[in-house]
Amino acid sequence: MPTTRIPKQAQQLPNDSRVKELRAALDRDPFNINVRLMLAAALENSGRQPEAVKVLQDTIEKARRNLGVTYCTLGSALMKASRPDEALRHFDTAIELDPSNSSFYLSNKAAALNKIGLADKAKALYQDLLGRGDLAKETRRIVASNLKELK
Repeated sequence: MPTTRIPKQAQQLPNDSRVKELRAALDRDPFNINVRLMLAAALENSGRQPEAVKVLQDTIEKARRNLGVTYCTLGSALMKASRPDEALRHFDTAIELDPSNSSFYLSNKAAALNKIGLADKAKALYQDLLGRGDLAKETRRIVASNLKELK
C-alpha cells in the first residue's frame, strides 16, 4: 500500500487550506485512515461538523484497520454535534472491534451516558474503569476528573 506524505506546511496551514491539502492527499491515497482522521479533525475545527461526520462515516466503510479508533473518533464527533445517543452505538462498536483499547472507549461511553441523563450508569462505569489495572495514565486522569464532576 503506498504511503501518502502530508507536507509539513499542511500541518500549519489555516483550516480551509489544510482541508484542501488533506482532500488532495486523500485523493492520492483514498484508504489512508490517518489522512481521513486528520481531515475530519480539520473540518471539525472549521466548524463543519456535518462534513466531519460524513468523512468519518466514509472512513469506516473504507477502513481496513484502526476501525476501533475510527468508530471512537466518529462517536466523539457525534458527541460534539450533540448526538450522544448515536455516539453510544459507535463507542460500543469500537469496544467490540478493538478490545485492547476498551478502557479508553469505555471512558468515552461513560461521558455519552452522562450526557443523555444516565449519570448513575456513567458513574458506575467510571468507578469500574478506575478499578482496572490496564488504564493508561492519561485515561486514568480523564476518568478520575470526569468522575469528580459527577459527584
